[in-house]
This record gives sequence, C-alpha cells and structure tokens, in this order.
Amino acid sequence: MKNQHRGKGKLLIGLILIFSLLIAFKPVEARGESALPSGMVVGDDQGIKVNSDGKYLIDIRDVAPGKKWSTKITIINVEKDIPYQLTMTSSKPTLIEGNLDLSKAIQMSLFLDGKEVYQGPLSGVSKARNLQDKANPLNLGIYKGGDTHLLEAKFELDGKSYTNRDFFKKNVVENIWNFKAVKTELPDTKGPDKPKNIIDTVKDRLSFPKTGEQWREALLFMCIGLFLILIVLLILKHKKNEQGKKNKKWIS
Repeated sequence: MKNQHRGKGKLLIGLILIFSLLIAFKPVEARGESALPSGMVVGDDQGIKVNSDGKYLIDIRDVAPGKKWSTKITIINVEKDIPYQLTMTSSKPTLIEGNLDLSKAIQMSLFLDGKEVYQGPLSGVSKARNLQDKANPLNLGIYKGGDTHLLEAKFELDGKSYTNRDFFKKNVVENIWNFKAVKTELPDTKGPDKPKNIIDTVKDRLSFPKTGEQWREALLFMCIGLFLILIVLLILKHKKNEQGKKNKKWIS
C-alpha cells in the first residue's frame, strides 16, 4: 500500500515538474515575437533607429509650400545564416491639424535601391497602391545575412496649388510606417543536392541548435521526452508492484 502511494506521489511530482517547465517556456516565446527581430536593423539618416515593434513615426509640422525634402532609411540584416522577408505598411494619419490636410497635400515617392516602389500622397493611398492595406503590404525584398539596402522617401508640397489661406494655421500631420520581418528561405538557385554519406548525416543529426528559437524547441522536446520516459517507468514499476502482490497472495 505504501509503495502504491509512493508511486502516485512520484507521478504527481513528475507531472507538476513537466507542466512547470512548459509554462516557463511560454513567456519566452511571447517575448520573442516582434515585428523586427534583433537581426534586422532599420534606421534613418537622422540617427533614428526603428524599435522591435517596427513602428517608424512620420511627423511633419508647418511645412512651407514648394518645399522638397527626403529621408534615407538604411536596412541591414546582421544575422549570419537567417534570411528575412521585409514588408511595410502605413497607418492612417494619427494626427491632422491646421487648414490643410498634409496627408493628401504632400506627395511622396519611395525608392528601394533607386527603384520606385510607391508614388502618391503621404497617406499611402493612391490610385495604384494602398499602403494602408495590411493584407497587401509593400514588399521590400528578401535580406540575406549581411545584406544592406536603402529605402529613400522623397516628399514635396506643391507651391502652386495652395494659397496663403491654407497656411494661416500651423499644419501638422503624423502617421506611422510599420516594418515587419519574417524568417524565410532563399530561392533555390542550385541544382539537386548530392546524396550525403552516413558520416555527414550523423553529424547533421548531432549538431547543436544555432538560434535561440531552435534551443527552445530542443529543450521543449527534451522535456516531453523525459516526461514520457517517466510515465513509462512509473507504469512498469506499478505493474511490477501489483505482480509482486499477486505472487505473495498466491504463495500464502
């Protein structure tokens, strides 16, 4: 009877231990989910770096008619072996003040490495493209480890389309660009892989995880494996104890 209680106690302790480990992994994975992984660095020519949430603020205040200006944003993948697919969307204007709606009045052109990828109002909504559509973000390409690309935004407020009345009050507009990078695979430009020999296959199987996510997955599978082994051992021990009791009864 004591052995039976001990077996149940060990089983309960094992269950508590495994579930505690599984729960402990959940916050780590939640924190790991971000729009911009640490390997993707996005920053402009004013020294402003985009945080992990991927948000980049466009803030324009009291611009003069006829003014032209530009902003250059450098995008770098500092990871060694992880390629990323980068996209961008624009929010609806988060702030509009003054007599003139600058989100519609200011014309914007976006160039990725010199190639135009958008032309239209600052709001991001033109006849040909809607940057506010989250289901169809602007594709900024695949970034291999070490890749660097330049996104240039050119702005212009036409000096002939507006009068002094449009500038009696200070005109302000704000909106947010949302950058998002996800892991991807590079296009396969090589021919079919050569079959690996047994030694190479064993090395691949025994190689250590390279990234934090791979380590978490490996530890999770280890915990599940240990849990299953513990269950099997407790079941076998329980059966052995039951068999021993039956043998004692039969002898007596």
